[in-house]
Amino acid sequence: MAPCHHAPCHSLPALNPRLSRRVRPEAAFGKFRDARQQPNTCKPCPFRAMQQGKRRRRLLAAETGELGAADLPPEEPKESKHSVQVFPRIREKDPYRRLGVEHAATFEEVQEARNYLYEEYKAHEKSRESIEMALDEILKQKMKIRHKYGFRPPKSGRRTDVEGDPTKKNLLEQFKERLEPSVAGPTIVNDGSIFMALGIWSAWQSASSDPTLPLGAAICFCSYRLFDKRRKRNPEGPYWGNSPVWGALAATVGGLVVGGLVAWLTVRYVPFPAGLRPEAVGLFVLNAILGVLAIWFK
Repeated sequence: MAPCHHAPCHSLPALNPRLSRRVRPEAAFGKFRDARQQPNTCKPCPFRAMQQGKRRRRLLAAETGELGAADLPPEEPKESKHSVQVFPRIREKDPYRRLGVEHAATFEEVQEARNYLYEEYKAHEKSRESIEMALDEILKQKMKIRHKYGFRPPKSGRRTDVEGDPTKKNLLEQFKERLEPSVAGPTIVNDGSIFMALGIWSAWQSASSDPTLPLGAAICFCSYRLFDKRRKRNPEGPYWGNSPVWGALAATVGGLVVGGLVAWLTVRYVPFPAGLRPEAVGLFVLNAILGVLAIWFK
């Protein structure tokens, strides 16, 4: 075997000092591993050790039953959906009945009823709104009466509302209050023409066939006109029967009774030409009375 002719290792030229200072990955990993294996010489934090000691003692006391109820954190009450009380009269339209008081109740009685019901059903949102709306409706009614009649102090010395003692009025004054203060000319012409046409139709139908259809149309139109006027004049009430429909129907029935009586007296005691039939005249008079009721009554 031929001898090696290479120069010895110590005779090799020196390497680049920058390359010689580089650390191999194996050496760096070994240093990191040696640093992890060295024991931790840092002193523990005294505050952290104290907190850990308190925690251990507290857990031990809770396990052995030595921890009192005062040391435990308070439990938050859990509200159940089934325990919420709902106001039973939540859908009642009359505000006085909703609060459980009479219509003649004083403001103090209404306020006491509202406060009691509010505290009783304050957990239910819709019940609270219903109770508050009932009180607002009663206050609006009292203010309307106050603006209409002014302040009338009571003379009897009893507890009363803002309207005071009612003033006594005769039948004529009560009748005038139910009439319209003024009626526009177009309303008289338009509605009067409709009732006149229905009266002529009823009179003509009485000679040939049954006049029920034109008479029923006159009754329906009269009821509608009264209902429309009352609803527009006072949208929030109060109404008889909690609705303007019942008052309009009652007024129409009263107009039928009065119109029938006037038609009977007219046919019985007023002479007519031979060409006019008494039934036709009576039906025309009845339609005219309904027209007067629908145009001039409130």
